[in-house]
Formats: sequence, structure tokens, C-alpha cells
Amino acid sequence: MKTKLKILSIVTVSSFFFYSCEKDSNELTDIETGVEITDTTIGADQAIPGEYIVIYKEDKSLSGKSAGMKAKSLQTLSKYAMGEDNIKQTYSDAIQGFAVKNLTLKQAEMLKNDSEVAFIEPNYIHKLDVDMGKPVSTLPATVQGKDATKDTPLPNGDFLPWGIERVGRANGSGRTCWIIDSGIAPHSDLNINTGRSRSFVGGSWQDQNGHGTHVAGTVAAKNNGSGVVGVAFGATVVSVRVLNAAGSGATSGILSGVDYVARNAGNGDTWNYSVGFRNRSTSQAIDNAFRNLERRAIGAMAAGNSNDDTQFYSPQRLQTSRIWNVGNMTRSGAAAGSSNFGRSVDRWAPGTAVWSTWLNGQFNRISGTSMASPHVAGILLLRGNSTGTNGSVRKGGYTAPIATVN
Repeated sequence: MKTKLKILSIVTVSSFFFYSCEKDSNELTDIETGVEITDTTIGADQAIPGEYIVIYKEDKSLSGKSAGMKAKSLQTLSKYAMGEDNIKQTYSDAIQGFAVKNLTLKQAEMLKNDSEVAFIEPNYIHKLDVDMGKPVSTLPATVQGKDATKDTPLPNGDFLPWGIERVGRANGSGRTCWIIDSGIAPHSDLNINTGRSRSFVGGSWQDQNGHGTHVAGTVAAKNNGSGVVGVAFGATVVSVRVLNAAGSGATSGILSGVDYVARNAGNGDTWNYSVGFRNRSTSQAIDNAFRNLERRAIGAMAAGNSNDDTQFYSPQRLQTSRIWNVGNMTRSGAAAGSSNFGRSVDRWAPGTAVWSTWLNGQFNRISGTSMASPHVAGILLLRGNSTGTNGSVRKGGYTAPIATVN
């Protein structure tokens, strides 16, 4: 069990760049139509013109009431000659507020000064920054000539990635982990709850990027005699798609995904969030949403890959009792050079050269704190709000244990 103090949230609306905690493209998604479009005028590290996140002062009478929150949002907008056409999304569970579009600077300033509004932030574009690796169709035969010493073919035909061997594994059947990421692709190695899976970037909940599918496999890939094995093998995963095929999303969609998990996660469920800021940036909206999400379900998040202190990043700077911030360690037990570090890093886990599930029924080996975090999400699914430990990793003057199942 963790015991930590929560840090105070400070509004720092600087230049944001979300990335998977592990290419650059200008593809965005029209949330209303679900059609992926290309906008060459908006790139990473830029706000979407005229779009903002508006967060209310807390009103407990509206907690969890999406219809009531939309009505309140419309009432607020009507005071400034705006209406339903200006609303992108509303939030009522992890945070209370709404995302708004087509605003002038003057209108944004009026909203900021509204007596019921706590603060507003620009709606920024977020993009993955990850080496996509080289997917393969079968394991372990296509791997044995390359990395047989680092991963283990099992007698039943499964392939045991070194990270799963390092932290341990157990049957996770009947348990659920929510994957807030690029979606999850259908795969013979995964049990996906399709009925609860959702997309917040338009279109299907299914992954078209690969990143989210890889994360899901590390948490829960079946022990079925074919493919890879996850930490909580056989567990159910739910796709919460907040990034499109190009790895692009927006603050508004990410908050919608977090809000959805806060509303729907059940007792004993966990979540994984392998997304984060690349440059030093903090966001009160992101921080507050995750603070409230942890009240509903425990989860793991990637520390980030900027080789920097997590105190400068949201939500990774949070120090809470039910969010586990995870750094990337190599097979030798050392901190990966790119991994973030800091007081808020709770555990280290394998994140370098990790094999897992991929698009089109394939498998892939990629690296980053994105790959470390789902090891811990799987452990939490098996144990509740605790991990075993075996050894420790030190970086940047901070030491934290290596997570294990037992």
C-alpha cells in the first residue's frame, strides 16, 4: 500500500506536446463526424485555434450527471451569445466542465471571468512519438535467431517476454483493465470487452496505431499456447481510444476518456495511461481529472521519456495513494537513459525491448515507459493497491523499487 501526500495543482498553460511514453503527423480527428482529416496548419506543440477546456468550480449536485452538466454548460454559454454548436464535449465524473470550440479571444476571456468557472486552458494537440518497431506474424520462431537469450519460448507454445518473466505472472481471468491509449486491435491473444470499449477521437474503438494494443498485451495477453503471455494473463481489457491512427488526439478527447473510465470502472478494476507531455508542462485539468479517477479505480501511468524529473509534468508529477507512476528499466536492472525519474516515480518495471501484441494479429518489440507501466497495471489487477518488490533502481538522486507480482 502506498502512502503519499498529494501535491497542489498549479495552472501552467505552456506549450503542450503529448506523446506516448515511449510520427509526427498533422492528422487530426473531427470529433463530431469521426472522420480523420488532415490539417496542415496545426502541428504538435500547438493549441487548436478557438478551442478551450472550461472547468467549473465543483458542484457536488452535478457529479456524475452528464445531462445536468450539459445543461449547465449551455446556460453558461448563453450568457455570452454562444450555444450548443460551441460545445465539443462535457465532463461530469473525473472533472466538471466542458470543451468548447469556435471562440474568439474575447469570448474566452469572458468565460475565464465567469463566477462559476474555476479556470480555462487551451485545447492542445497531442501526438505519439514512438519507434514503431518491426512487427512479426509468429512467435517465437521468428525471434529465436535474434533475442532467444532475452525472451523464453515456453513448452506450451507461448512466448514469455523477458519483462513478464522478471515481474511474474498469474491468472487474471474475470478481472478488467481499462487501456486509455490509441485503442486496442482485435487479437487472438486478447479478451476485449467490445461492449464497453469506446472511442473519443471519432470512429471505432479499435486501434489503428498499434501502441494501445501493445500495452494491452503486456497487461493481459492470454496464456493460450500461442503468442505472448501477459502479467495478468487472460484478464479482460477495455479500449478507451483517445488517440487516432496517426497517434494524434487532443486534451478534450483525453479528458473524455478519463471521465468515461471514472464513470464506469468497477471495484477491483485497474487502468493504464501511457501518454504524457514531452516538454515540461503542467495542466490543472489533467491533474484534477486523474486525482478524481483514482478515487474510483487504482491505475498505473508511464513516467515519460524525456530523461527529466517528473515534477515538471502532468499528470506524472502527482503523488497520490492510488496512482502508480512507473519508470523504464532495462534487462540489466538499470534505469533506461530516456526514462523520467523523480519523487513521484513509485516503481520501476521492464520497458526496454518488450514484445507484445500488435495490429493485424501480429507482435512487436518496442521500448519506453509506455511499456513499463502496463507491467504494473497488471500487477495491481492481481494484487489490489500494492506490488511485490525485488531490487531497486536509482536515477536522478531518487530510488524506487522494482515491481513484481510476488
